[in-house]
Amino acid sequence: MVVGEVEGACELREPGGPSDGHATRQFDDGASCTTGTVPESANPTIVPQPQPEQQPQVQLHKQQQQQPAEESEPASVRSGAEQAETLHPPQQGGRGDGQQQQQQQPEQQQEEGQQAEQGGEVNAANEEDAAERAARAEALKREGNELFGRGEWDAAAAKYNEALDAAPAAALKERAIYFANLAACNIKTQQYAAAVQSCTEALQLDPSYKKAYMRRCEAFERLDELDHALSDAKKLLELAPDSSWAKSKVAALQPVVDERTEKLKTEMLSKLKDLGNTILGKFGLSTDNFKFDKDPNTGSYNIRFER
Repeated sequence: MVVGEVEGACELREPGGPSDGHATRQFDDGASCTTGTVPESANPTIVPQPQPEQQPQVQLHKQQQQQPAEESEPASVRSGAEQAETLHPPQQGGRGDGQQQQQQQPEQQQEEGQQAEQGGEVNAANEEDAAERAARAEALKREGNELFGRGEWDAAAAKYNEALDAAPAAALKERAIYFANLAACNIKTQQYAAAVQSCTEALQLDPSYKKAYMRRCEAFERLDELDHALSDAKKLLELAPDSSWAKSKVAALQPVVDERTEKLKTEMLSKLKDLGNTILGKFGLSTDNFKFDKDPNTGSYNIRFER
């Protein structure tokens, strides 16, 4: 009869059995040993022998398997200097660092000087290029003026466009002149909307450019946008109070604009009256029952109801 069992260790049998009363230990590899006779009255306890713990197999990537692991050097083998360096790392800012910084300062200053010199050369090259572009733009403008004087409007407009392409972006006043000259060509060729656009571009570059206001006023007048034309004429009169052209233009446009405004107001009131009569007619009323009295001091209206 088996009285005690440990997995993979041994088994114990009673006396008289096949093992003659001796405890026989069976090992995993098949070997056996007799440990002695076990009395019948005893309750034997078999103490299992500790087995060596099996380490789990580690699955490594094939690249990791190809690289042998570096043997770590025991701490006791390290030299005293290495241990001292680990315990007391060198501090920054020592005498050696100061000498290194002193050596780096002249090099840094030399590098900064070279960068400044290169930057100056680039700026000089840019200024030279801008001067050449400005001179070319002026030459193109003069060619355009000659063509304009001969009545060749389209050819002159082409030259002014070339001048705008050649002129540097920083040449604001010059570019404003080219746009205004282009607007003059647009007016001559009856391209009034384009003239308004060209003058607007010129005024964005130079808000005090009088000729741009004058030409845009003329273009608005040709487009029958008299309120905008009057606004430009008044702005020109502010910039040039002695301008006879601006004075005459304001004097000519103001009454026309006022008449149109009054006519437009009358038309709007008539439409509102018709709409009101449509609604009030359902109640036996009309807009004639409402009287409007204008206040001469404030210009506002008072409404009175009459049957």
